[in-house]
Amino acid sequence: MVSAPRPRPSTFTASEQWLLMTATLLICGFLGYVVYDAVMATASEMLQRLLVIFPLILIIAVHLLSAGSQFSIPIPGSEPGAIHRAGGSPWGVAFVLLLLVFLISYQPSLHGLIF
Repeated sequence: MVSAPRPRPSTFTASEQWLLMTATLLICGFLGYVVYDAVMATASEMLQRLLVIFPLILIIAVHLLSAGSQFSIPIPGSEPGAIHRAGGSPWGVAFVLLLLVFLISYQPSLHGLIF
C-alpha cells in the first residue's frame, strides 16, 4: 500500500508570526473600539432621556401616593395625615423642575443673549 505524499504544513518564521499577531491585535482592538464607542453613545442617549424624565415620574408618584387612594405603602413611624399637613403642591415643584431643565438645556444660547 502506497500512501499519497502528505502536504507539508506551511510554517511561518518568527518574524512573520510576530507580524501576523500584531496585525491581528490591531484589527481586533480597532473593531472593539468602534463597537464600544457605538454602545456607549447609545447608552448615554438613553440615560440622558431617563434623567430628564425621572423627576417628573417621581413627582407624579408622590402625588399619587399622597392622594389617599387605595394604593398605599405603609411607612413605619409616620402619622397617617402627616403628608397632608406638609403643604405645597407637587405641580409647583414640577414646574420648577421643568424650568430648571429648560434653563440647563438652553444655557449656551441664553448665556449668549445675556452677556
